[in-house]
Amino acid sequence: MIRFDFTSNGFEINGVKYSFPIAKEELFNLFGEAETFVGPHNEVYIWHTLGLRAFAKDGALVDTIEVTYIVEDYSSAAKHPFVGQLCLNGETDPMLYYNNHKKERIKLWDSDDTGAFVFEDATVWYNIREEGLTSLSLQAFEEPIEEQVDVLPFDENFEYLEVVWKEWKVAIENKVGADNKYYNPTHGITQEQLDTVIEQLEEVEVTLPAILVNFYKGGNVKWNAVTSAISLQANGWNYDLLPFENIVSEWENINDLFDEDEEVDEELIANFDSRLKCTSYANPNWIPIAEGKNGDYLLIDTDPSDTGTYGQIIELQNESWERTVVAFCLEELIYREIASLEGETTEHQQFIIDNGTF
Repeated sequence: MIRFDFTSNGFEINGVKYSFPIAKEELFNLFGEAETFVGPHNEVYIWHTLGLRAFAKDGALVDTIEVTYIVEDYSSAAKHPFVGQLCLNGETDPMLYYNNHKKERIKLWDSDDTGAFVFEDATVWYNIREEGLTSLSLQAFEEPIEEQVDVLPFDENFEYLEVVWKEWKVAIENKVGADNKYYNPTHGITQEQLDTVIEQLEEVEVTLPAILVNFYKGGNVKWNAVTSAISLQANGWNYDLLPFENIVSEWENINDLFDEDEEVDEELIANFDSRLKCTSYANPNWIPIAEGKNGDYLLIDTDPSDTGTYGQIIELQNESWERTVVAFCLEELIYREIASLEGETTEHQQFIIDNGTF
């Protein structure tokens, strides 16, 4: 019987310590001959009766061993589940260990939704789907390399946005935890990011307001398909802050929905907030800053009516055609969010707490 052991001393197979990469011949000696599947990026060695697969990029050194728990239906999958024993610090039930050691899980990449455990120079990564634990991937542990970027300094009179970001992030961390998978801040924008967005908007004669540029100099976010802990509330709905690089594509989504020459029901426009200047679906000078993932947006207004304020925040509701000013400025909306984070837990915050732990 094959036995894998993971302890603080590292990774052992049948009592012998190994480190990745492992010569494929050593695994053939341990597991027997394998079916070989040659893919476009690596060779896959399959031991069907054992429920094991191994991967070698160069056809010689195995960098990953996969332990199958739920058999999947594709040509290079193992045809049977794992029949050996895998122990994590003495625990033979991998899901019991997973659930009892939440604080020890790490991300192997930004969007890693399940996480892995580190045992000296090896990691055990969990592939968990709706049906349960599908497989474990055993591979080398590589210390993450901290990205070095040249972020942009604040323009004069916008330095206070550093404090705004700090207070907002502290409030989120206190509510949901900095290790939550939906907590997704990243460094402020670079010159390259700024130049790209400015150039794209210049093509449609739209200018980014200084407040928005400097806000993103203080911080940015990584996009998550489900939700984000870095969000803003308006009228009982949560809007995920947009990554700076997504502003243009979301602007296009909004402005492509309705031709500016197409007639709009006057009754709809009559219901728009009087502080807004708009005779169509949207004003092209409304810049999206957050998305509701349902066709609704929060936008910063750079072309208000005579009674409005430059930089005011608009809630655009798609189906209802509501166009409402929800804050006089971005900072007001953020401090309102901070107050919410410091109060009773909302349904959205509870979802993140319940589902965001690795």
